[in-house]
Amino acid sequence: MTTTGRTRRVITSILSGAATAGLMLLLPRVVGSTWKAVGDVLSQVPLWDLAALAVVWIGGLWSHSFVLAASLPGLTRRRGLTLNLTGSAVANVLPLGGAAGTGLNYAMTRRWGFSPAAFGGFLAVTTLLNVVAKLGVVAVALALVPFIHSASAFSATSLLFLPVPVAVAVVVWVLADVNVATAFGRAVDRLIRTFRRDHRSQLASTVPELRHSVLRVLRAGWRPMTVGMLAYLALQLALLWLCFQVLGISLGLPVLVTALAVGQLLSLVPVTPGSAGVFEVGTAAALVALGGDPAGVTAGLLLFRGFTYLLEIPVGGVTLAIWCWTHRRPAAREAVAG
Repeated sequence: MTTTGRTRRVITSILSGAATAGLMLLLPRVVGSTWKAVGDVLSQVPLWDLAALAVVWIGGLWSHSFVLAASLPGLTRRRGLTLNLTGSAVANVLPLGGAAGTGLNYAMTRRWGFSPAAFGGFLAVTTLLNVVAKLGVVAVALALVPFIHSASAFSATSLLFLPVPVAVAVVVWVLADVNVATAFGRAVDRLIRTFRRDHRSQLASTVPELRHSVLRVLRAGWRPMTVGMLAYLALQLALLWLCFQVLGISLGLPVLVTALAVGQLLSLVPVTPGSAGVFEVGTAAALVALGGDPAGVTAGLLLFRGFTYLLEIPVGGVTLAIWCWTHRRPAAREAVAG
């Protein structure tokens, strides 16, 4: 990496860390509460309730491993869970960590014997499924708007939903017709060459090949993908509901689905690692606008993110350390044999 690249990376890390710290520091004030009030609510949670929440969190991760295993034929669910935990740990720590997490998962799948083309199809399928899942949660939230007491407060956040169906429509259009896939790849090639004349992109041929790979995987594994993703989303909603229940805060199902939808969309904003701060501030503001208590809403979301964001870092880090240790021995044997 060049000196300029290192400098840019350091500056990005500093700015991202400062943004995260600032957003989290201001979180209670943004919604009209204080850290003391939030802390008083969180102090009521007994340890056995935390253990029950952890079980639901692990169940959600295990459900998602079915999706990952079906997206890469030959991948076991245990390895799918390993990819999920290690990739999330990296993404939750580093600025723009999604790319670093993808790079780590690529290296791991290559070590397990999967080809670059297979990983490319896996990445395309999982990305598509995640976007469709987010769109599905948003669609359900919009359908429940008439049941929300303060529906007008939700109308402002609906503007965030517009890019998602547009992106999904483009992807479906590309998957539906090989000629469209070729034209799309050719258009992107031209766009890339406009900004980088020295870059020789070949997406006009790569996109149709990727389309064929994605369709093959979807046809073979759509059942476990569908069941796994639905179970994962249901357990995410259950975890969110339980986080408020253990705090003695009662929120209706339409409000909880709305919170999950807003959070899913805010998780697409790569300003901070794992969208930390952005997720909490945006979702808490939406819940308060829908009539939630500021201190209670903030405490419940922090508890939820403690599992879905914070806990993934040490658990994923330990999982990565174990993976690195277990894969040192095969490498050592190969070196000795050589």
